[in-house]
Amino acid sequence: MHFIQLILDLGASVMMPLIILILGLVVRMKPIKALRAGLTVGVGFIGINLITGTMGGYMTPIIEGLQKQWSLSLDTYDMGWPVSSGIAFSNGQFVVMMFIVLIAVNLLMLSIKATDTLNVDIWNFWHFIMGGSLVYVLTDNIIMGCIAGGLYGAIVLLLTDKHAERIKDFLGYPGITITTQSFPLTLYVCIWIDELLNKIPGINKIKFSLSSLNPQIAFLGEPLFLGFILGFILPLISNLGIETALSTGVGMASVMFILPRMVKILMEGLSPLSTAAQEYMSKKFPGRKINIGMDLAVLLGDKEIITLSMLMVPITLLLAVVLPGNKVLPFTDLPALTYFMTAPVIAAKRNSFRSLLIGIIVIISMLYIATDLAPLFTSIGHSSGLVDADATSVSALSSGGEVIAWIIVKIVSLFS
Repeated sequence: MHFIQLILDLGASVMMPLIILILGLVVRMKPIKALRAGLTVGVGFIGINLITGTMGGYMTPIIEGLQKQWSLSLDTYDMGWPVSSGIAFSNGQFVVMMFIVLIAVNLLMLSIKATDTLNVDIWNFWHFIMGGSLVYVLTDNIIMGCIAGGLYGAIVLLLTDKHAERIKDFLGYPGITITTQSFPLTLYVCIWIDELLNKIPGINKIKFSLSSLNPQIAFLGEPLFLGFILGFILPLISNLGIETALSTGVGMASVMFILPRMVKILMEGLSPLSTAAQEYMSKKFPGRKINIGMDLAVLLGDKEIITLSMLMVPITLLLAVVLPGNKVLPFTDLPALTYFMTAPVIAAKRNSFRSLLIGIIVIISMLYIATDLAPLFTSIGHSSGLVDADATSVSALSSGGEVIAWIIVKIVSLFS
């Protein structure tokens, strides 16, 4: 556990280059090329983290302003994914067992051709570990927790291959799949919703994308101008004043201008590894292709995703208030809406109107799942020591993305 903790403490920006370097050497890349690929991926991750952190810095006052303007008060605090990941990694014995289970499951599924994805996104194992922890707390049985976490990881691997072509078309890079959280299942659901919208008269005729604006106003669809416009308007709505609106506008313009370039740098590192892995597997196993399972961060450079995620901030807060039965007050995870809007944008093929509708449905489901899981999250948080004992109810908006874990928990609860 001490060794694993040392690796985890390095963070994704250091851990991923090490993994890329090792994989590169395994698939017979020249050492200097493998090292270059790993370092490039590390640079990309650091750049993405810096930019999304900057975005969070600008969004936090807006979120607080909107909550104050609308007098929002709900009894379950959104502790966010940073605290959630810390809680997931807090039980040393369980973490070690889960790492062994998840790696073994992936290798077994590759060997029997149940999946073509090698999940190198080790950092995001915390989602599967959290899913297992929920069952562990529910049943007070560590073996059941390991089985649940391993099943969560296996289902993701089974589903993610189905989207490989769709991800390739969206990214423009082959051989990359997404294995973060329940993204593969969420994308399936979003595709089904998009197909349903396609059958509704009127709605099926609306096609709007930022890339299809009239040439005379096409500049408004550029990330630079979009960032400034949205960054300027949101602080005004939040009653933060013209000075804050101007500084936030320029700041968000910078975020939307730089973030796609950071993603491109990350992909420059992944591309040679993906190519080398495909060549290696074709020699060892003719006709077999292996995909590299990666973090959702590789999708964040798309301007539709960034723009709609900013629009969803006030919408999400409004939904939290008006939805009957919701108890979660979104806060810490609101800057992470960029991650949650990836599936709707991909499913709707960058149709902004449909992406927004699908995104609203996704957020509604996330709020209800986060509310339902709040008692278990609170229990785990208290036992980990990362949540104050006086906190009566905590959850996270991102916990609503643990759809597969939630389904497993509901099934287990029927027999416990």
